[in-house]
Amino acid sequence: MRVLFVGDVYMAPGRKAFAQYFEQVKSAYKPQFVIVNGENIADGNGITADIYKDLMAAGVHVVTLGNHAYTRRDAAEVLKLPNIIRPANYGAGAAGRESITIDFNGKKVTVINLLGRVFMRDQIDNPFTKIDQILADLDSDYVIVDFHAEATSEKICMGLYLDGRVDAVIGTHTHVPTADAVKLPKGTLYVTDVGMTGVRYGVIGGLATQGIRKFLTGVPETVVPEPSGPLQFNAVFLDLVQKKIESIRIAQSA
Repeated sequence: MRVLFVGDVYMAPGRKAFAQYFEQVKSAYKPQFVIVNGENIADGNGITADIYKDLMAAGVHVVTLGNHAYTRRDAAEVLKLPNIIRPANYGAGAAGRESITIDFNGKKVTVINLLGRVFMRDQIDNPFTKIDQILADLDSDYVIVDFHAEATSEKICMGLYLDGRVDAVIGTHTHVPTADAVKLPKGTLYVTDVGMTGVRYGVIGGLATQGIRKFLTGVPETVVPEPSGPLQFNAVFLDLVQKKIESIRIAQSA
């Protein structure tokens, strides 16, 4: 099973980068299964039904989310769409799917979305105990976890906690690709953060001048996207049979 996981697509520039490079990457790696983190794909806050349909038409199988899963007014309706999941460790009664299992050529592929708690504001359940509950009742050939978390320590602990129990743990949220793509000792493929898809020289996708100003003044502002400039496309390629993981980074020059 060959899987392509595309990192946090950030707003309109991210959609532009995705449209520009996705087919090129698909042609080079020939994935059988594609996952995209759409946490910030619509105005930095979740995803719309129209963007979801565009991703499905492009050949994406599953869209994962994160801490902005519920920030849009239409979130409850969008989360009813069949191939989109939100973090599983929101409380009982939260709209949306905690995981999704897709039958691919007779093999069951399950994708699970989790949200970290360190440095996060959401009042969410413990992701470690939640994943235990999910795995206890799961019968799949392949299991992939998108762990949307801020702290690298929490992500690394999750990877090691699930080593040998799932096929891959892919970190998202911090938008900066890490250099630690690895097969863990018991065989789980892992990376702390896959990185983002969008403008290369923004502040994790936001306007660079605004990001600097916030650090100079201490005054919070609503994030404005960096509107132009060189683009980047970040992903990881997973071979779940050969137990190999490869980071993919395309970055335009200034």
